[in-house]
Parts: sequence; structure tokens; C-alpha cells
Amino acid sequence: MIRMRPEAWGLRREDENLSRLHVVEEKGRAPGSGLFSGDIARHKKENRHCRKMDLTPSPEGMSVVLRGTGPFFVRGTFKRSARRPCHATSERKKAQSPAPATVSAHCASRTPAIHWLAVVALSVLWSVPSVSAGPRVSVVVAKDAPQLERFAAEELAGQFRTLFEAEVTIGDAVPADKTPLIVVGSPKTNPALKPIEAAWPKLSDQGHLLKSIDLKNRPALVVGGGSPVATLWSVYELGHRFGIRYLLFGDLFPVKPPELKLDGIDIVLEPSLKLRTWRTINDFPIGPESWGLAEQQLVLKQLAKLKYNRVMLTFYPWQPFIDFEFKGIKRQSDKLWFGWQYRVDGDTAGRGVFGGARFFENPDFAGKTTYAERIAAGTGLARGIIDMARQLGMSTAIAISPLEFPREFAAALLNARPSTELEPLSVGPGASQPPNDPVLLELAKTQIRAYLKTYPDIDALYLTLPEFPDWVDHAEASWKRLDQQTGVGKMTSLEKLTAAARDRTVIASGDRGAKALRGNVAGLDFLRTLLADAKLLQTPRGKTVGAVLVDADPALYPVLDKLLPPGTSALHFVDYTARRVVESRALLAQAPVKTIPSSLILTLADDNVGLLPQLTVNALHALVGDLRSQGWQGFSTRYWIVGDLDLSAYYLSRASFDSAVTPRQASLDLLAPITDEGVPESVWKAFEMIEQATGLIDANDMGFSFPVPGMILKHYSGGSVPQWWGEVKDLYLNAMNEMYRANSRARAGGRAYSLYFARRYEFAFEYMSCVEAVRQAGIAKQAGDAEEQRNKLEAAVESMHSALNALAAVARSNSDRGVIAVLNEYGYRPLKAELEKLDEAAASK
Repeated sequence: MIRMRPEAWGLRREDENLSRLHVVEEKGRAPGSGLFSGDIARHKKENRHCRKMDLTPSPEGMSVVLRGTGPFFVRGTFKRSARRPCHATSERKKAQSPAPATVSAHCASRTPAIHWLAVVALSVLWSVPSVSAGPRVSVVVAKDAPQLERFAAEELAGQFRTLFEAEVTIGDAVPADKTPLIVVGSPKTNPALKPIEAAWPKLSDQGHLLKSIDLKNRPALVVGGGSPVATLWSVYELGHRFGIRYLLFGDLFPVKPPELKLDGIDIVLEPSLKLRTWRTINDFPIGPESWGLAEQQLVLKQLAKLKYNRVMLTFYPWQPFIDFEFKGIKRQSDKLWFGWQYRVDGDTAGRGVFGGARFFENPDFAGKTTYAERIAAGTGLARGIIDMARQLGMSTAIAISPLEFPREFAAALLNARPSTELEPLSVGPGASQPPNDPVLLELAKTQIRAYLKTYPDIDALYLTLPEFPDWVDHAEASWKRLDQQTGVGKMTSLEKLTAAARDRTVIASGDRGAKALRGNVAGLDFLRTLLADAKLLQTPRGKTVGAVLVDADPALYPVLDKLLPPGTSALHFVDYTARRVVESRALLAQAPVKTIPSSLILTLADDNVGLLPQLTVNALHALVGDLRSQGWQGFSTRYWIVGDLDLSAYYLSRASFDSAVTPRQASLDLLAPITDEGVPESVWKAFEMIEQATGLIDANDMGFSFPVPGMILKHYSGGSVPQWWGEVKDLYLNAMNEMYRANSRARAGGRAYSLYFARRYEFAFEYMSCVEAVRQAGIAKQAGDAEEQRNKLEAAVESMHSALNALAAVARSNSDRGVIAVLNEYGYRPLKAELEKLDEAAASK
């Protein structure tokens, strides 16, 4: 039996021997408004719901009977088409339907994995016997080819079986028959390409090509690259050009079957941004800290298709990803998301997405309660991510703060100071310990060696200077030491740099800017001493990992190449959001990218802007242009909630290889093959509105929906409702309408794509309605109007409940479920508690 979540219009395979399918439409919507919209002639009454669909195997395929509670009845057959057996066509029910009805389905047996986007709307997944009526294709890959090239050949074969119903044969020699021929690899790795070695273009290790050639008097298509991973990217590029779209949680295949045409192709691609890093783990339950290995691996596979080439795992001192001891003190910290818990049983809006769990958890940590169990779960998860990334040809890295330690090590540091963070879980050096303090240096080395012992396969170690550097007492002494080592004092002074940090316009300005600059100076002094140990970054296997400094203060850019430890690269962070970085983009030109390999942190979605849908693709476009023109090495993504990121990830993927790509073009190109006419334009309109809403929140209230306790009740105060709240609310409403409009016209995966965003924007609209009602309740409370206060609190509770149910209807990742868990804990239940207080107060009178 296959069951579906009612609001998702989706189905998933649970029984290979499918005999019956139950479908329940969304409450309050007419049959056909989401399911089978415009495809099935029907007689219905408004708001009559489709109740079930009976499927019975037949010689032609799978017969279907769709029944409803009203006069709604359709009968048909899922047929195997000679051209595309994965699509099904219902036959005319002559007695009741004057026109044939068409139902589309993607067949799971055609693809290497079941993609989530192929299981919503009309995409019903089941296994059917394969009776291929498509073309025969031969794929040639060397017998001793690198593993990635053999994997590339398998990926190519899987795509062709899905796209063309092709019978694909993989061999290590050119066959004698005249079947269409594809050769995978390069002259260095595939002997079949030796005849064209002289004509092979000069490719970097990231360069890849698609080229039609004449091979032994027969046409062939070469799918190759300057390295095995580049050859894999070439396979995915071919799939992209045939209309496959790679999203972060699966693939979408073109609505219309493409033509199998392998001649006339001559494409060579080289990246302008050579390092394309994707960050994962991090903090907060709304982000990838809550993803188990299965979800991490799914996203990694999609990132490989999008040609990202590094994965960086960001660790915090209190997380369960490392174990060590120092001077008799054993590490004990094993927290996720700051140790906060989120109950999801009982009165929990959207509770169904948690599968009966009592608390929201990373699935890999479920039931793990002891320190040993949690460390084993954490290291297993992190190693699994690293192993998968390496198998896909990506380099790997971890990011840590070398100046922060779990709080149990405070006893080892003289007058240690608590780190500035949401909970007092870590400590750093205080005024009593200078940057060259032997105990501090040895503790830092012990922690780093533990990471390298636990994760010996990484390629780089990112060393992050503290976001709030309180260790400022030693700035003058550190500057003197740095000047003695580098002569930097001839170029500028500490006073001038401090003034520049104080006077700038980024968020770390004024006193915070001055403090950040001085803390950076002490931190750089410490790092130069720390990394002077040539053996520190050697793994137990003898490999030396690269060092990357993260978050050098922008005021230091003009002299950073003097101050960085020799051989160190840089990852720069200018401000929290892409929009803010664009406003301060003049700083980018000051970074010494010609002398230091440098990447920029690109924020796709910011935790300060919070839980609401975000998009920054136009701002990203401006920054990518600067990175390209100034010669930066690349970028690293920064985000929490993953659901809004498909366009941003796709844009960065394409723009890294093609300078002509624009955000609008990327959006239209992403959707054109997988949807019907008119859909891409509606979706782009919605995306433009979301970027406007993101900018308004960012400009007016950084931290508006920051996912921490009190995030909703902080609005329960006097004062007027800000005008910009209404503007943001209208933008989310109009974006939702555009997505529903797109959804009504889309088919197959395109319907799933638009529905997810429609319901997510509905969630955002209801969230804004909630905070408006909370503010109005606060105004009424201040005015002593208990009745109005109650009415507005009730409205707030109802809006929050509606918001969470809208998101639960399409929740597809633990990021989505994390948002629901957080808002139940910090919104829904606190608001209900305020109502109960009013009841108690009224009863006591």
C-alpha cells in the first residue's frame, strides 16, 4: 500500500507489489486544484475530496479508478509507452468523460535513486517490468579506469535509461556494431581515445568537455575531463544539456522527451572560480547539524552534480565530534544546538512530521545518551560525510576555532574567560594569558592533533578567529611582535587600523569594530606562533593538511599578506548577509587575493534573518562578478535552512563556469525543461519578491526571527506595528500566489517544486500575521484592554498553528522539521501559555 501526506499531493513507494493506492486531497481545496489539475474531465461539487484510487495490474500496465465523495469518477489505465514507458496515459472513460485524461509518472526503476521531487503531484513511484523500446547506446570506459570514471560511466548509463529508455551497454572497447557511441575519460585514462590524443585540448584538472568526433570511421561523443572528477562533471553537464536539473534533494527530468542527438557538440568548460566550497554541520537545529548521514549523503551527491568541489564541516567546541584530554582533564562536552531540547509530542503543531518521536533529534543520535555513545555517533557521522565527499571527488576540510575550548578546560587556563555565545559552553584565554603562553599553545595543539587523528583524510584545516574577540588586552604587545617579524609597522599602525575598523559601515563597526580589530591582531600573533610548529598539521598518515585563516578583520586586508603565517590561505567574512557585503563591496578590492589564495563567504540564508524564506541571488550575482574580476580563488557557502537554496546553489554552479549567467536566466533555465510554459516566469516573479522581503528584514531588524528562546514573545510589547512588517507580509502573500499559479500550470516534478515554495511562503505569510497579532496583543495589554488582548493572542496562536501546518505539509528535510520544532517551543506553546495566564487571571476575579 502507498500512502501520501494529504497536503503534499505526494506519493512514495512502500510496496513493490502495488495493488491499492489511497489519496486524500488537501482539506478545503477542490479535487483537481492540485491533483490532476486540468487533465481529467470530471463532474464535481465544490470542495468534494478525492478519496481513493484503485490500481490493478493489467496486460497494458496498471488500471486506475479514481473515486470521490461527490460526482467525481474517472477510470483509466497506466500504459507502457513505446517511447517513454515511465509515463502513463489514462484511457477515456466513454460513459462519463468526453476527452482522454493524461497522468504522468516517473518510474523509479529508471533512475539510480528515488528522487524526492519525483514523488509528488502526479509522480507515482513503483517498479514495473522493463520492456525497453528505446535506442541502443554503447559506452566505452577503460577496464582499469579510475573509480570516478567508472562511476561516471554508470551515471551516464542511468541518465540515458531514464531520458531515452535506452538499452545501454558499458564496455572497455569500441564495439563493432554501429550503435551510438559515447567514450568516457581522456587519452591518459582511456586507450580508446589514443587516436585523438594529438587533438586533445589542454585542460586543467577541473576542465571538462563534450565533443563529437570521428573515431575509427564512426561518429562518437567524448565525455571527458582533465581529471577523473572533471570527467564525472562532464557526464552531469551532458545530462543538464539534455534537460535534467539537479536540485539539492534530487533530480528533475524534462517534461518533454529530448532528442538523442550526439553529433555537432563541441563544449569545453573551465571554471573562473576554482574553489567552490559547501559548508555543513554548523549549529542550530534548523540547519545541517540536524541532518543524519543519509540526508548528508543525499545532498553531497547533488552537490557533486552541481560541480561543488569542497565540503567543509564546521565544528564547535561543545559538539560531540572529537575526544581528547589535557593535563588530566577529560573532555566531556557532547551537545548539539547548544544543548537545547525541542519537545515534539503532545500538543505540537505539525506533529505528524516527527513520526511519533518525543523530542526532535538528529536521527543518528537518537537514543544516544552517554558521552561515549554520542562521541561515537558524532565521529561516525562526520567520517561518513568526509568519506562520501572524497568518493565523489571533492576535497574535504574541517573548521574549528583554535582559541576556544570546551568549558571543562577552564581549569587549565589561568583566568579563562567564557566565550561570547548563546550558552556558556566554551572558554578562551583571558587577560592573564598572552598569545605566546606555553600552556595555551599546548592546549590548542592538543585539540588540533585530536581532530587530525580523528579525521586524517581531510585536505585543509580552517582556523576561525572568534566572532566576538574579547581577547584584546594584548593587542599592543602582539602588534610589536608582528612588526618585528614582518616589518608591517612601516606600512601602517595599530592606531590607524583601529580607526578604520571603527569608522566603517559593516555591522562590526564602532566599538565592536575596534574590538574586533584588536582581537584579530592578538589572534594572528597567536596563530603565527602556533603554526611555526612544522609538524602540527601532519596527520598520523604523514599527510600535511593546508591551513586556512577564517574571518580576518577587513581593516587588515591591506597588510594581511604580511601578517598571515607563511603558506596560509584565507576565507574572508565581511558581513552577515550578501546584501550587506554588496553595500561594502569596496572592501573586497583591498584583499590581497593575488598573493594569498582567497575565498569569500557567500551567505545564501542568514540565521539572523532567521526562519523565514530567504533569497539573495541578485546580491550573490554582484559579488560573484567582483570575485571573478579581482581574481579570487572561490567561495564558501553559508546558510542554515536548506529548502530555499535550489536557485542559489544552481546559479553559483553555472556562474562559476559561465560569466554570462544572470540570476533571472539561471532561474528560467533551471525550470524551463521540467515545467510547462508560463511556469518559469511565475516562479521568477515569486523569487524576486522573496529577495525583496529578505532585504527588508535584513535592513530593518537583523535578528527578526533568530531561532532562540523569546523569538516570538519579544514582539509582545507596546508601540505600533512597523510598516515594513506589512510590506514583508504582502511580499510573502504575493509570492505564495505566484507559486500556486505556477503549481496549477505545472506537471510532474515542476508541480512538486512550485508546491513546496507555495506552502513555505504560506508559512511565512502566517508567521508575519502571527507577529502582527502578538504586537497588537501587547498594545492591548499595555492599554489594559483584556478582551482585545485575548482576541489578538488567539489570532496569533491560530496563525502560528496555520504556519506550522503549511510547512509540515511539504516538509522534506530535517531543516524543515527543525523549524517546526523550534517554533513550537518558542512560539506556539508560549503563546498558548499567555492565553492560559489570561484565563487564570479572569477566573481569579
